[in-house]
Amino acid sequence: MTRNPLVGWLRSPLGIGTIVVALFATAVVFGLNATHGMPLAERKEVRIAFDDLSGLNTGDDVRIAGSRLGYVDALELDDGQAIAVVQLDDPDTPLYDDARAARISDRSGLGQKFVTLDPGDPSTGPLRDGAVIPADQTVRAEDVNELLDVFDEQTRASASATLKNLGGGLAAHGEDLHGFLRHAPGILEDTGAVSGALAAGDGTPLERMLVSADRLTGRLAARDDELAALMDQMAVTVDAFAVDGATPVRASLDQAPQTLDTADSALRALDAPLADLAVAMREVRPGAVALGRATPDLRAFLREGVTPVAKVPGVNDAAVPGVRALDGLVADARPLAAQLVRTGSTAAPLASVLGDYAGDISQYYTGASASLSHGDRAGHWLRILLLPAPENAGLPLLVDRDPYPEPGETW
Repeated sequence: MTRNPLVGWLRSPLGIGTIVVALFATAVVFGLNATHGMPLAERKEVRIAFDDLSGLNTGDDVRIAGSRLGYVDALELDDGQAIAVVQLDDPDTPLYDDARAARISDRSGLGQKFVTLDPGDPSTGPLRDGAVIPADQTVRAEDVNELLDVFDEQTRASASATLKNLGGGLAAHGEDLHGFLRHAPGILEDTGAVSGALAAGDGTPLERMLVSADRLTGRLAARDDELAALMDQMAVTVDAFAVDGATPVRASLDQAPQTLDTADSALRALDAPLADLAVAMREVRPGAVALGRATPDLRAFLREGVTPVAKVPGVNDAAVPGVRALDGLVADARPLAAQLVRTGSTAAPLASVLGDYAGDISQYYTGASASLSHGDRAGHWLRILLLPAPENAGLPLLVDRDPYPEPGETW
């Protein structure tokens, strides 16, 4: 059997190495052209005019509704007009005559671009083959890098230094940053609550606070010399605390717990006296309120009493002779007073008996006064009518009578 030389060569080390190199070269070529889709595939070409390509490069994506559907195949210049030739992977992608939203957008902060297409309105008809979407139907995108041009050189330098310092400060704090981001939702909720509180009342309280803060800062600015002197004094005070390596302050802080415990005990001991004081104050309060209400009347009394009090010395002088005369009268009446005392002592038993009949005696004299206070036209003021009792006629008593009635039983 004759051996095929080609098969033998393919089986040889040289043949196997050649095949491996060819496959590797094919993979490299395929990878380099992966952004252009499958090789030899049918595509749809679209030409778009731009006033400014804004850093667009061949191979950049073409997107419709956020989905990648093609790539930029070439960049041309036609009569001074920049033309971007794009290839759409699906040749049946619908594009219409008013496709107006072709524009260049930033894909990342590094300046990478992509083209966004709006297919347009089907009622305007399909876009003709070979037609160019005019520049007046495209929108020029702003480059992110151009935003920094609004700042002057000093501001850009400061911003660069700030970013560098921020990066250095965040170094070795990844775990802390991770913890912050983990709690960020709660922080944002709290921030929302604070923002809602600040925006309450159409922001009027916040506006008032800012106005007050502005007024306060204005007043503080007018006293910057005094504030500077105060800060100097505070520095001197802090330096005094730091004397001798802050040993006195450290000793005071070491004794602070015991001092605080003693103060706590003393304050607890004051609870009962303060409770009693509270009760006393509640009881005194009505009197204090009444005194407060009477204060105007007391003030008026004292104000109006000045004139009568001023007359007292004259009255006293005028009363001196009468008081001296009464002195003699009292001296003359002293023997009579002793006699009256003896008379009162002798009459005391009789008075004690008659005292029980005081009501009956009073009624008797009241009736006598009434009988003598009414008269007739003839001038008679008193008539005496004798009403004999049965016992006056020697008849037996029909009514039980007590010859010695008790007080209140005589009538």
